[in-house]
Amino acid sequence: MDFFEHRLVGDLTDRVSSIDRITKNLTTQFLVLFVDVAMSAVLLVAMFVFSFVLTLFVLFLATVHFLFDRVLRRPRAVRTQAMRREQGLLIGVGMQMLNHADNLRMTGSDDRFFSRWSGQQARELQARHSLSELNSLSSAFPEFIGGLRTAAVLAFGGFLVFDSQMTLGTLVGFWILSEMFLEPIGRFLLFSDRRQAIETDLQRLDDIQKTSEDRIFRRRNGDSASIPTFKGKLQLTGHIELRNVTFGYNRSRPPLIKDFNLTIKPGQRVAVVGPSGSGKSTLARLVAGISYPWSGDILYDGHPRNEIPIEVLRRSISMVDQQAILFSATVRDNITLWNSAVPDDIAIEAARDACIHDEILVRPQGYATIVAEGGVNFSGGQRQRLEIARALASNPTMLILDEATSALDAATEEAVDDGLRRRGVTCLIVAHRLSTVRDCDEIVVLNKGIVEQRGTHEELIDERDATYYKLVRSG
Repeated sequence: MDFFEHRLVGDLTDRVSSIDRITKNLTTQFLVLFVDVAMSAVLLVAMFVFSFVLTLFVLFLATVHFLFDRVLRRPRAVRTQAMRREQGLLIGVGMQMLNHADNLRMTGSDDRFFSRWSGQQARELQARHSLSELNSLSSAFPEFIGGLRTAAVLAFGGFLVFDSQMTLGTLVGFWILSEMFLEPIGRFLLFSDRRQAIETDLQRLDDIQKTSEDRIFRRRNGDSASIPTFKGKLQLTGHIELRNVTFGYNRSRPPLIKDFNLTIKPGQRVAVVGPSGSGKSTLARLVAGISYPWSGDILYDGHPRNEIPIEVLRRSISMVDQQAILFSATVRDNITLWNSAVPDDIAIEAARDACIHDEILVRPQGYATIVAEGGVNFSGGQRQRLEIARALASNPTMLILDEATSALDAATEEAVDDGLRRRGVTCLIVAHRLSTVRDCDEIVVLNKGIVEQRGTHEELIDERDATYYKLVRSG
């Protein structure tokens, strides 16, 4: 996940689209290049037969052309790479602007963001112009060499004709052969230019290729029809244990979570509360398996993640983030994530427990209703409940809720909570609104990544000078 967090979506899109550019350049150029090399070799032999001296002169001019191209190769590669980089950033900034157009307009930031996009556009154009200047110079030099070659061959050949060392027909034949010989040479040098663009694209793809694969991701054998299990079970029981877990996003800075310990038994509900920036959401990501701790262990049913098949882990754990993500598809597809193996009654039951079923049926097309891009045809609370329904559709044994009901009113939130309780699923709840966690089996109070308090609501509320009491009072 770190790979995606540190790169713009548009930049990654441009890198992936470069695969098509690479494929087209390689498939169309290599065959032509092979034919050109064979033809040049045959023509070179014929030229030596016509005139040894003139052939050496033509080879000298071809060498000058080649050396000039080599001199320009390094700066051209640098400018090509700069242009590709600015191009990727421009696409990324443009996608950000389109995805957040409503927010930018509501906050009055559209002018400032447009200025940012315009600045990136200017940098991309400058990089493109800089590369074009070099390419123009590279293109003009062959024309100059071609004119010089023609004049020199005809002048020197004319001298040989007057000196009776060569006939006029031989001179014309040699000139035609030299043009035919140097034409594929020019195409080869042009391919050298394109090769630099290919190398630049390959370097940008190399960044993706060299990124290590997720440690817990294990590819299933495509020939195997068996369903992966762990200890003979399709799902884990829901026991989670964190031992001395330390984690941060930047190893050059102090960790966000330090020496954290927690045990959650199957069916238990544990809440993590604390001031903003205390590490609550980071802890949720660690338990969900999105991030990896710097040190310490996270155990599921007493086993580390790398011992558990990824399919079993994903069947067992569901997470609802504070930012609901909906796809431009039907409501049913958003709940099941296009999994046709999920029966309708399971999807409906998940929607009922998330208290969104009745509101879906009110719509003319029900579960076949198309969700607009970003879910704009649903309210914030409806989007959150649809994502909760999505999490429940897989019947997980462990559920992680990170501010998952922040957009709901108290009555709806209580109804959703009742639906989760009926399922008996292990819950790790991250919340700012403490009314939702009062009846949890344990409440952990985080402050700057360190556990300050832990216990039930009744135990913690009696500590009048501690963080939990202050959070309740401020809420």
